[in-house]
Amino acid sequence: MRELFSLDQHNYKEGGKEYSRPSVRGIILQDGKVLLVHSKKFGYMKFPGGGIEPGEDHVQALCREVREETGLEVAPESVREFGYVPRRQKDKVDENGIFVQDNFYYFCELKDGVKTATKLDDYEREEGFTPVWMEPFFASQRNRYVDLSQEGLDAIMVKREAKVLDLVDLEARRIERKDHERKTLEALGRPEYFEMLEFVKEQLDEERTEREGSGKIDIAYSRYDHTRRVLAWVLRLYEGSKRKDEIRFDELVIATIFHDAGRNPTAGKDIPHALAGVPITKKYLEERGYAPEKVSYVCDLVARHSDKHRMREEGLDPGLLMLMEADLIDDMGALGIVMDCMITESRNSDAKFEDCLDHMTRYTLRQQEEENPMVSPEAIAFWDEKTRLARQFVEALRRDVML
Repeated sequence: MRELFSLDQHNYKEGGKEYSRPSVRGIILQDGKVLLVHSKKFGYMKFPGGGIEPGEDHVQALCREVREETGLEVAPESVREFGYVPRRQKDKVDENGIFVQDNFYYFCELKDGVKTATKLDDYEREEGFTPVWMEPFFASQRNRYVDLSQEGLDAIMVKREAKVLDLVDLEARRIERKDHERKTLEALGRPEYFEMLEFVKEQLDEERTEREGSGKIDIAYSRYDHTRRVLAWVLRLYEGSKRKDEIRFDELVIATIFHDAGRNPTAGKDIPHALAGVPITKKYLEERGYAPEKVSYVCDLVARHSDKHRMREEGLDPGLLMLMEADLIDDMGALGIVMDCMITESRNSDAKFEDCLDHMTRYTLRQQEEENPMVSPEAIAFWDEKTRLARQFVEALRRDVML
């Protein structure tokens, strides 16, 4: 199991006797909220869980602790690892001893309709342990406002739970995004798209998929995430298009998934990434028995998607145009503004608001306010919307920093 972070008070004598008390904690998410135990006495929130008894494995201990503290039953088969937090500090009983505790956190789900009475220890009843459902972010903030000087309060535990709640909040948002992506692709009815995305993800070594000289090389810019976003923009544009009958939708989706595969660091470095992606795409599709004409058309879209200067050419394939527009739309607007801030900070750790403003003005806003490069009515509308947002944000920031 991976280590999430560690807690070491360094308030003990090295070499002292170690007293170990491993524990398990359950992370149970439903509708964006997490099941927690609220201490009414001290005001903190904690994950249901506690110490592992002799003879218990982690799953048994987890099910017992959740049942005792919340009255709810965990489905054992649903338990899966999240991470652990090691803790070392001076033992409360033996002043020469060291208290060692590994806190193991597990995602798990509840059995439907199963509820029993809680079974609290004396100290848990004294603290007024009560099960509550709360969004991880707000629970984390609640812990940060707890008075840690209260007598009898385990301040380190409260801090630990706040940090884990932050990590769970990030993980919950990631799961939500993946679930949305899954549902979107499932709606298309083509499970092979999942396999293609996984293949492209492996192809795009995230260590280096940007060319030298690109601002994106200075930040954690994921070309795989860009691919997913471009696919989402293709789906939006297609949904509103009046030219659906002219577009070979399946081929367009496949080409979108593969359009940046040529950014693989081992692909041809001396040729444009669009052309470098063609043999990768061709090999993948041929090995899976796609018809030659379909393979040829998809590879043509991949090869030509960077030729943005041809977007206004009369008779341009509507599928190719849609891919080009989606590719350009992605990094603009709100995402472009955030990216400007990330690039500014990566190049200057002492960057001020004015530095970010300057970068936004010179890059995202300038690109947005040039002549709208989009061709289709749907893409023109999205570009105009992003331009208004960028302009309003830059004007508001300029006002806020008194420029």
